[in-house]
Amino acid sequence: MSVDRVRLEKRIGELSAIGGSGTSVTRLGLSPEEQRARDLIGGWLRARGATVWRDPAANVYGRFGGAGPAILVGSHIDSVPEGGRFDGALGVLCAVEAVGALLDDDVGFRRPVEVVGWCDEEGARFGIGLFGSGATFGRLPDGAAQRADRLGITIAHALRTIGESGDPTTAKREPGEFAAYLELHIEQGPRLADAGIPLGVVSGIVGILHARVTVRGRQDHAGATIMTAREDALAAAAEMVLAVETAARALPDAVGTVGEISVRPGAKNVVPGECVFSLDLRARNEQTVEQLARDVRAAIRRIGDARGLRSTLDVLSRVPAVPLDPKLRDLFLRSARAVGVEAPELFSGAGHDAENSQLAGVPTGMLFVRSTGGSHNPNELAALDDAVLGARALSLALKELAG
Repeated sequence: MSVDRVRLEKRIGELSAIGGSGTSVTRLGLSPEEQRARDLIGGWLRARGATVWRDPAANVYGRFGGAGPAILVGSHIDSVPEGGRFDGALGVLCAVEAVGALLDDDVGFRRPVEVVGWCDEEGARFGIGLFGSGATFGRLPDGAAQRADRLGITIAHALRTIGESGDPTTAKREPGEFAAYLELHIEQGPRLADAGIPLGVVSGIVGILHARVTVRGRQDHAGATIMTAREDALAAAAEMVLAVETAARALPDAVGTVGEISVRPGAKNVVPGECVFSLDLRARNEQTVEQLARDVRAAIRRIGDARGLRSTLDVLSRVPAVPLDPKLRDLFLRSARAVGVEAPELFSGAGHDAENSQLAGVPTGMLFVRSTGGSHNPNELAALDDAVLGARALSLALKELAG
């Protein structure tokens, strides 16, 4: 496949400049920066003859070919705060390039191909991860449109700001509209780098529970309130956070993370009356996710009761662990081999939009590109040579499915 290395490198730079500062990118879901990224990607697709549109959940699509179930290919275009240039973005860039390579080689499509840039996969702003694909595949949590960011702006309001109705559930499409979904993504871990292999094929994706914990105590004067009379919400939350770490360490292949915490009223001379923190629980199988959730709930309840505080746990989203389609797994293994890579099969510890499509009944396959420097940080890196190999393998898979 005639993947254009120079074109791909140029577009990596153009997309990372939106919300970018040095190697850092901040492009939150339903932000002006994410909208600019949608416009840029839509322009690339329209220039190659695609029919381009944005759906009511702010996903951007570009369709090549006529009627019938489409091969869907893409990834997400948002980032975490001060994230890297490649998480999600590389999958969209390589999808655009893979289709472009087929067009450059005059490969006709016997089946339609749709390139997608998913909205707000990270959930960093509103707390709902995999938002755009969740809307498309009917997997949004109840009341998603009313979830608000830290400034009180709801998803519904943010959607209306860019001209949508404010109801993301109307973006739902039937699984029968798609013959398959393919997603390329950086690995976000060290396994491929440690093995010296540029590509890997994903066998399955971890189960994830995202929640928000609210601890309510009593706001008091920091000097006049003796230690035995306090109902300190932050002190209780600190103990709960450590309990999350303990619970996750006690179970095989489980991880638990608290990445956000806020305190009210937030003054140095006031005993905190309320504390809210995020909860990210993950494991490779459903039984472990459920056990971890039970252990964490029990610890939060125990700590709150011991301190005389009230606490609630609000589940924001829940995605089960899922194995991906074995036929598409084999297709990606063959495609990688055709570009000179004996790709290993890897289980993904990160969540991906591919979970929602597979769970909705759409056959789904994922290809990993080697990355270094970790992920969700400005040091995240995928080498251009590896990105080119990934785009070539993706193009070969698309050719077999739709060409």
